[in-house]
Amino acid sequence: MQADKFVIPADMAPVKRHEKDTDVLRAQAGLYAFLGRCLEAEVDAALLSTLRGPLCKPLEELGVDLGDDVRSGDPLAVLADLGEEFAALFVVPGAVLPYRSAYETGRLFQPQADLATAAYRDAGFEFRNTLSGEFSDHAAVMLAFVGRLLERQVEAAETGDAEAATGWQRRREHFLQHQMGGWIIGWSRRARTCARHPFYRAILGLTEQVVWADICDIVDEKALQRLVKANRRPLMRQKTDHEFRKASGL
Repeated sequence: MQADKFVIPADMAPVKRHEKDTDVLRAQAGLYAFLGRCLEAEVDAALLSTLRGPLCKPLEELGVDLGDDVRSGDPLAVLADLGEEFAALFVVPGAVLPYRSAYETGRLFQPQADLATAAYRDAGFEFRNTLSGEFSDHAAVMLAFVGRLLERQVEAAETGDAEAATGWQRRREHFLQHQMGGWIIGWSRRARTCARHPFYRAILGLTEQVVWADICDIVDEKALQRLVKANRRPLMRQKTDHEFRKASGL
């Protein structure tokens, strides 16, 4: 696998449907962006305020229970608790590292990271890391990328460019199937079983549900069976470094 070999096959199966409701696509883009933010770094004061404000009711309507302390606890205590949980789940030795490379090989910064970088670049984005231990195949970056592709699809549809809208849709579906579909469901489930705080159990459960629902909508039964098998692969023994903590982003 090489970064410069990333292509969307010309003979890819036809798009099953052309999404016409841009409001639905825009909401879906926001959901992917939200999940990416929750998994890229610790919850900060701004995110906590958003969770208690404009996102409170929508999340409740989705049946997402973030926990009583997130809804009404002392902010400083909540942020400290969530920061500790974030490190335990995703950062310190023994954590469920949120990288495709780690999940599939037990090592960091493998060809899977090159493929992710190539996908971002091919779509006109650039991955930028701010710390040494940040790689492009982080679950949060991948989720954010899908959100960006949805945004581009909405923009094209709203300007009447059906060809471009279909192109963005194909790109998104290809990325979901071939770069996310074989690992992020299994990773989310394993991390969720390790989570102590209701917030991360809820976010990881929502990630699993959202991504799997989209994948089920775009692949055939045979491909779906392969992805299910891939997500059930045995847990790899991993070498970890406490500096690998945040995802950076596009």
